[in-house]
Amino acid sequence: MTMSGFDFSKNKFAGALALNAILPTLRRAQFLTLSGAGAIFFAALAAICLILVSLKINLPTLVPDYTFFLGLSLIFLAPFLFLTALEGFANSQTNQKNGDPASPNAASRLNLYASELWFNGPGFSQNGDTESLYSSVAVTKIGNAALTRLGITAQDYTEFLQTLRKQSGFMPLDDFAAAFATSEKNKNAGEITFTDTLAALLGGSGAKKFLDAKNLPPDTIRRAAEWLECEFMKQDRKRRWWLRENLARIPGFGKDWAYGSTPILQKLSYDLTDEALRLEGVELIGRQREIELIESALLKQSGANIIIVGEPGAGKYTTLLGLVRLIAWGQIFPQLEHKRVFKLQGSALIASGKTKGEVEELFIRLMNEAVGAGNIILAIDEFPEFTDSLSKTGVNALEILAPYLSSSNVHILALADSLSFRRILEQNAGLMKYFSRIDITEPDDKRLLEILQEHTPTIEYAYGGRAIFTYPALAKIAEGATEHLVQGALPKRAIDLMEEVMKETISRGLAYVAPEIVLEFITQKTKIPLGKIMPEEQEKLLQLEEFLARRVIGQNEAVLAVADAIRRARSGIKNPKRPIGTFLFLGPTGVGKTETAKTLAEAYFGNEEAMTRFDMTEYQTEEGFEKLVGSFEKNEPGLLTSRMHSSPYTLVLLDEFEKSNPKVKNLFLQVLDEGFFTDHLGRKINMRNTIIIATSNAGAKLIWEMVQKGADPASLRNDLFSYIQNEGIYSPELLNRFDAVVVFHPLKPEILIQIARLSLQKLTARLEKSKNIKLEVTEPLVEAVARGGYDPVFGARPMQRFIQDKVEKLIAEKIIKGEIRSGSEFSFSPEEISSL
Repeated sequence: MTMSGFDFSKNKFAGALALNAILPTLRRAQFLTLSGAGAIFFAALAAICLILVSLKINLPTLVPDYTFFLGLSLIFLAPFLFLTALEGFANSQTNQKNGDPASPNAASRLNLYASELWFNGPGFSQNGDTESLYSSVAVTKIGNAALTRLGITAQDYTEFLQTLRKQSGFMPLDDFAAAFATSEKNKNAGEITFTDTLAALLGGSGAKKFLDAKNLPPDTIRRAAEWLECEFMKQDRKRRWWLRENLARIPGFGKDWAYGSTPILQKLSYDLTDEALRLEGVELIGRQREIELIESALLKQSGANIIIVGEPGAGKYTTLLGLVRLIAWGQIFPQLEHKRVFKLQGSALIASGKTKGEVEELFIRLMNEAVGAGNIILAIDEFPEFTDSLSKTGVNALEILAPYLSSSNVHILALADSLSFRRILEQNAGLMKYFSRIDITEPDDKRLLEILQEHTPTIEYAYGGRAIFTYPALAKIAEGATEHLVQGALPKRAIDLMEEVMKETISRGLAYVAPEIVLEFITQKTKIPLGKIMPEEQEKLLQLEEFLARRVIGQNEAVLAVADAIRRARSGIKNPKRPIGTFLFLGPTGVGKTETAKTLAEAYFGNEEAMTRFDMTEYQTEEGFEKLVGSFEKNEPGLLTSRMHSSPYTLVLLDEFEKSNPKVKNLFLQVLDEGFFTDHLGRKINMRNTIIIATSNAGAKLIWEMVQKGADPASLRNDLFSYIQNEGIYSPELLNRFDAVVVFHPLKPEILIQIARLSLQKLTARLEKSKNIKLEVTEPLVEAVARGGYDPVFGARPMQRFIQDKVEKLIAEKIIKGEIRSGSEFSFSPEEISSL
């Protein structure tokens, strides 16, 4: 009896898998090596004896005849040949690891790794349930590796299986196989991979609770399995040395003689082939397009010179090494197959000449040797700095290089950082006309994760295998490096983060790099709260209105809007490509807009000093735009650019935003929408880790009038928006980019009393800390401060100045007169209060 549409006995890998079960691959290799060595050893002894006999040299009595050794050699040769035949059978059976996608038998559609999972589970059995299939995940090499990369320990998985067993959670094997069987519904289902099988096993209802507790959604399981399946296939291809792709990587001997005598070239530069071949374990994920562009440019008949431009760490040098590696393997256009790539040591060249004339002569002789060899590609790293250094010695790079840049016998492949390229080379049209420019851009999210996966074995090996990266951790590293870290370019900053997180994991004595460790490390580095919301932070978030209202008096609508937006951001609901939160505060002067910003900075970033303030009245002209982003002509960085480099995790306060130039408003329109802007050097400046608050007095008079009329908040808001748009103060597009547009109302008398009391309490706390004296805050004093510190135009803003000029002045006089002593409590008399 066979399961409907599923007969494993017809699986093409069944024979090889059965052989591996009887005599595993490792054991076969050991026996093969032993028998082969024995056959060669005894055959050598037999040959020696035969030679001695032919030379009529008498052998010692105890030494057997050569036929004895020959017999032993044949005895060892027999199992060697037998094992070789078995190995050939196994390799032929598993050379093509794909299943048969067109077979009506679902078992024949299983690929090698899915077949291995099934063979070690139910095997040829047609009865029972999926328990054996679940168990085989932990038994097979690829299954165990998948569990490890998912962060599931052997104990966790054993307990999971025990739970399923208790709950009778294993489904009948026939039902599970039927899901893969060809039917009218899925007759073109195609190949069944290990990924498909694992996803089906762990995608069942019985596994949902277990995976939810591990925070492993189905998509994560599938992607992790795909990664492992590709890795296993790649390692197996490398093991099969006889494959054409591996044999092609053995360089020909003639290539070493393919260029003439180049003593100066070899002294001041070096061949990159060895360095490139050391990259063999790293695939050039996402750089194939750039390498193809380089290949095409190098095929030009003349002037085949290239300049590769990108941010530091974006992969310029790795792309160059990728090209060299393809040349060494012969996997390139025939016209380029015998090229040799030398890297010029520019500093050594300049240092070798004492005068301008010596440097010029040395450079020209080097280039002449490269032309004479006829197959040299000269790579020059940091090309802008190299030409700049030449000019400082009086050497004109263009004059020397121009004849060679037009030649077809030598190619220049220059590398340049974006900043130095724009600053030094971009305007040099005479030199740049000889080069084809190729830009290295940062990888997208998918490519970045693939790059991290490629670097994972290398980093784990470098740290002695003391900790293993899980797939969810790699995903968090890619996400964190993209969204929260801003220094350096991708993929380097993500790879650097991998190493830092690995060190952190090892220092904690843990075996797995988990996503929680990644988030904790990024939080520690950036001060941005990430990861699981702990009880203490949960309480703070839920009571955020109360925290804000302690300092922001009488603006309940503003407090609620800001608190809601921050909770959305912290819970992960917000768009990760935009800033943490963006707000437009509308209202008269002195009603608490700036105080709200300071309070929010303290609540989110832990310190109200984590606020960067820009007075937008200073950016009313077009020059103000350059003042923010920088000027290329003046070679001056912008204030906003500099602040974002020095303090990327901050609250940005744009005071009196309505007074800024339209170009400045358009700049922030892009920031609010995409989370970055482009500076004067063409660099993307990340502002996704900021909270942006724009304050505005626009419509302040209208707010006063409508409040006096007793207008309800909804009418006030609608009329204010209409006024702002009709007057052209803010465009609808800009208003709609803010997470919240908050209206601050004029302060009522009772609110002024509360603000005055809060300000005096702050003064009292400061006096107790610095002078060990205590001021009694009486109601008459509070009323006097509220009355004297209020201005119809500036609201409560003058209150601090009033306290400083009146109250603090009176206290200072009392201290000097000796009326207040350390440790005492004092108050103001009615006469003193009336004099305020």
